Amino acid sequence: MRNTTQRTRRAIALGLAAAALGGGLTLGSSGAAVAQPIPPSGPNQSNNNPPAGVFGSQAQHQPAPHDMTRGIGYWYDQQWPNWHNIGDRQWFPGHPVRDARTGQTVQTIIYTGGRYQDYDGRLRAFMNAGLAGTSSIGYRGTFQEYNTTVYTGTQNSNVPRRDARRIVRALTTGDVWWTNDHYSTFHYLGRL
Repeated sequence: MRNTTQRTRRAIALGLAAAALGGGLTLGSSGAAVAQPIPPSGPNQSNNNPPAGVFGSQAQHQPAPHDMTRGIGYWYDQQWPNWHNIGDRQWFPGHPVRDARTGQTVQTIIYTGGRYQDYDGRLRAFMNAGLAGTSSIGYRGTFQEYNTTVYTGTQNSNVPRRDARRIVRALTTGDVWWTNDHYSTFHYLGRL
């Protein structure tokens, strides 16, 4: 009987110690162990509820509009330069293209964008909800924004610097979102 009591006490003590380390149990006022729910937020939470204004998921990619695909392809071909090596918000030379009207080869340009701050936390909330895949949960890295409009010619007063179409990429995971309304809504494109 004595050995059984000691084993029971030891098992209870080990269980309480493990629960305390894991944060899963607290002691109630009567000394009984009480299970506590997992906190509603945190880096390891996976609830599959997207934040407001962010659409899609790892299982349901949102294809970008046709008028953005050329710019997305350009940045992909450039291996996603970012604010570390191209600076913030400046003109960047694009690929030379053949003008269908004139038959001549012309230079293209694209505006770089810059570091995207995610001030409202929607992209990190999307990642922490597990919607970009489990490897993106707890993301602490930075984001880069990219303009997607490719212009023909050189920078001059007739070429607008920016429009409402952008993509945002998590630098270390490669998760990409597109927006065609200047960050009012985001659509998950996938990992590029």
